[in-house]
Amino acid sequence: MKINAGEFKYRKLAVPEGIRPTTEKVREAVFSMIQSYTPDAVVFDLFAGSGALGLEALSRGASQCIFNEGNRRNYRVLLENIKNCKAESRSKALNYDFRKALLFPHEKLDILFVDPPYASGYYEEIFETVAREGLLSEDGIIVAEHLYDNPLSVGDDYECLKSKRYGTIAVEIFRLR
Repeated sequence: MKINAGEFKYRKLAVPEGIRPTTEKVREAVFSMIQSYTPDAVVFDLFAGSGALGLEALSRGASQCIFNEGNRRNYRVLLENIKNCKAESRSKALNYDFRKALLFPHEKLDILFVDPPYASGYYEEIFETVAREGLLSEDGIIVAEHLYDNPLSVGDDYECLKSKRYGTIAVEIFRLR
């Protein structure tokens, strides 16, 4: 797997065993949808895995990215990918449960990537926490990847800006109302 565009273009990323990384095709489509949000953005890659989404955002001009990976083995791979891209100065890597990571002190978020294990059922809890804690900037967005056959229930606090299907995968972009 590699970074698609920008400063780190063509940098190869290691992929931890047992994870389902966002494919290059879907990442390219996501960044086409959010290109106006990316420059100078504060990004949070909540279920980072290899860090592909966050590193792609940094490569395309985000000012900083907070990466969270709850699995210790995967976290070590994430750290190596950040180092390989020479992105340490613009990155903060956490090794927390997603609940603790969301409450970790940070600036307001411009982009939050939410891509948990599909069958986890974490989506509602994440969206509720983001709204309750006021984690997004005024124009901040949540980019959620999930199975197309499993529509998200995010509540009345959010509006869906875009929704696209890529085979069995859906990507939706939300903002607070």
